Amino acid sequence: MRFRSTIRETPTGLTRADTFALWLFTGVTAFFGVAVLVSAIPAIVELFGDEVPFSLSASQNVPPDAASGTARIVSGSFDRAQLLVSGVELWPRIALAVSIALASLCSAAVAATVVALCLGILSGRPFVRSVTWVLTTASLVLIAGSLLGAFFNTMAMFSIVAAINPDPSDTVFPFASEYDFTALLIGLVFGAVATAFQLGQRMQRDTDGLV
Repeated sequence: MRFRSTIRETPTGLTRADTFALWLFTGVTAFFGVAVLVSAIPAIVELFGDEVPFSLSASQNVPPDAASGTARIVSGSFDRAQLLVSGVELWPRIALAVSIALASLCSAAVAATVVALCLGILSGRPFVRSVTWVLTTASLVLIAGSLLGAFFNTMAMFSIVAAINPDPSDTVFPFASEYDFTALLIGLVFGAVATAFQLGQRMQRDTDGLV
């Protein structure tokens, strides 16, 4: 006696639950990508006002009398400061605006890649040229965007610190730079996946030729 599967599949071989999940991922990711790009606009516009908010690296000891309870502060330091600065020159504002735009573009590239992969799977043919192209483009955007974004952000921070206090030996705000390797690593992963998809595309063409 044969038992029919109670899980219904679509023509692509996906179950209805799989299809629903993929469409959900597509919609949420697309919304996130658009939201990141839109949210970058007011952040960039804010940089060109009279008073500009900045987050700078700091080096300042925590005063021992900051603790008023039973615990005692032995040592400590502040490593970050949120500032509202006026009198900032145009160049660091432009550099920071470029850095924010590149960071948003990197996030949008990740979102576009996820959407392309989901749509490729939903179509039943994920190994197509368009998906490979999106993966390759996203890889280049993430690698170049993260490096260039870090460069412009560092130049902007150094310029602002120098404007606040030109003497680096006597300032709460040191000439320091931070770099998050996450976008760069994701870009390298996307590059490797794009290579794998190119191989899968060739295998898919060979399989279609045998049918």
